[in-house]
Amino acid sequence: MAVVKADLVIKNGKIATVDKNFNYVEAVATKGGFIIDRGTNAEMEAYIGPDTKVIDAGGKLVLPGANDSHMHAVHTGYTLSPTFLDFSGPYYDSMDKILSKLKEACDKAAPGQWVFGCGFVDGNIKELAAENRIMNRWDLDPVSPTVPVAMTDFSLHSMVCNSKALEVAGIDKNYPEIPASIGMIDRDENGEPVGRFHEWGAQNLLCEKCPILSDGEIEDAIRRVQHALNEQGITSHTDILGEGGEHVFRGTWGTRPIHIYEKMAERGELTARVSINYFSAILGEESYDSIIRGTERIQGNIPEFKDKNWVKGDAIKFFVDLGGPTWQRKGVRPEGSFVTAWGLDEDKLITEVQRTIIELHRMGWQVCIHSCGGGSMDACIEGFAQANQLYPGKDLRHFLIHCDDTTKECAAEMVKNGVLAAIQPTAANIVFGWNTPVLTDKEEIFDYQAYTDLGACLTGGSDSTCFSMNWREGMQFCMTRTTADGYCARPDLAMKREDAIRMYTINGAYQEHMEHIRGSIEVNKVADFQILDKDVMTCPVTEIGSANVVMTICGGKVVYEA
Repeated sequence: MAVVKADLVIKNGKIATVDKNFNYVEAVATKGGFIIDRGTNAEMEAYIGPDTKVIDAGGKLVLPGANDSHMHAVHTGYTLSPTFLDFSGPYYDSMDKILSKLKEACDKAAPGQWVFGCGFVDGNIKELAAENRIMNRWDLDPVSPTVPVAMTDFSLHSMVCNSKALEVAGIDKNYPEIPASIGMIDRDENGEPVGRFHEWGAQNLLCEKCPILSDGEIEDAIRRVQHALNEQGITSHTDILGEGGEHVFRGTWGTRPIHIYEKMAERGELTARVSINYFSAILGEESYDSIIRGTERIQGNIPEFKDKNWVKGDAIKFFVDLGGPTWQRKGVRPEGSFVTAWGLDEDKLITEVQRTIIELHRMGWQVCIHSCGGGSMDACIEGFAQANQLYPGKDLRHFLIHCDDTTKECAAEMVKNGVLAAIQPTAANIVFGWNTPVLTDKEEIFDYQAYTDLGACLTGGSDSTCFSMNWREGMQFCMTRTTADGYCARPDLAMKREDAIRMYTINGAYQEHMEHIRGSIEVNKVADFQILDKDVMTCPVTEIGSANVVMTICGGKVVYEA
């Protein structure tokens, strides 16, 4: 019998609890932002009082709020601003289309203002493809002679700028070469910078001279991205922030947004929960010394998180693969193609990466690593195994991000050593379409159900801004293994719907050590829900991606309504 009246009751729903048994109930009651009961409509009636908000789900599917286990949130919010140029999508297949949009922005730019954009794919631009090259500063100069321009490709790992931006940054033929652990500045045969910067350390060098966003502009970016996430039913997400990206993307990857998240949480202004992965590598340099020294400085550079249900930070993020070349397994990669973010030969690189993992583990940090190719995955998993053996008993839940070259053998090793996989099925959708070299064993690659059956914990994310935040599109790919362009590989390896839902809900909570408080619809967990206009548990698999969110609730409050 109810002893209190609820703040909120959802009734007449098909409510998937995503608990251990994946049960369904009709109704749920919440108070103070937490779930206090669930069951039948009749049972929840007792909680309804004169001040209770009652939502009639009308038989629609109700799920726990979704989690995005890997994204660049503040940066995404910035890209959603009116002045940012979005070049993503198939429309931008020629320099004429890109330059037309760029010229319009440059003509409107105020004195001293930079123009930023992202999303283009060099290989999709017909003029560049015909000449077998990538975009450079001379492509941009004709429409931007006096306005600094900086744009990243779809991966974010590679930035192109114009001559004016190089001038402002003081980067010319006499600029010293930088170590591979920082990145790469492309030059022509005469040593002249061509305006192309690869990886975060190199991008920091260019962007440290451009104006960063104000605190108010960062707050606006956070509001924009959280609204966009809520529109997709997402109520919790990660962000990659720290001094490794201090100057990248106008400060949206730096340390300041961490403090702003906390201030907004204290004011009750967040509409999604945030888990920070610290980019600790000093100015983006990928090396043991840089990552460890940066990690040691974190405690003095971050706020005290007063309510970790809303903002928390427990993980250190670093990179081993580059944005383009991946560290593939021996015998798979083309001869002479071994390139990584650390700029070391393979044997030394393995030693340094594993030494970094072991030291971060010893310090008590959860470690998350950008690892796409099979060679990098194998080396990192071995590092985690060594860390567990040297310093056992730590429930840190290390995870690899992307994991594009997972095999069943690799997944089994991850399970044995407690390593999670933060995957992006919407990205896999694109990778399948391109048929890139990571598709070494099509019967195993992206075989998410096989990994799950082995006991692997897969968490679903978007890697936004790179890919869509629509988690249903990712679920559809898991079910069909078919891209938007119709490319299909082994549809018989489809994932079970329940496991795909877990990937975007309870598994993401587990990655963040928050499965006790969110990720499923159970008593004493937070009141985070999404209501869909289509039942993705029963509809044709080809319609899952087009399901829309009609309402999102976070902490018992409606934060989005279609």
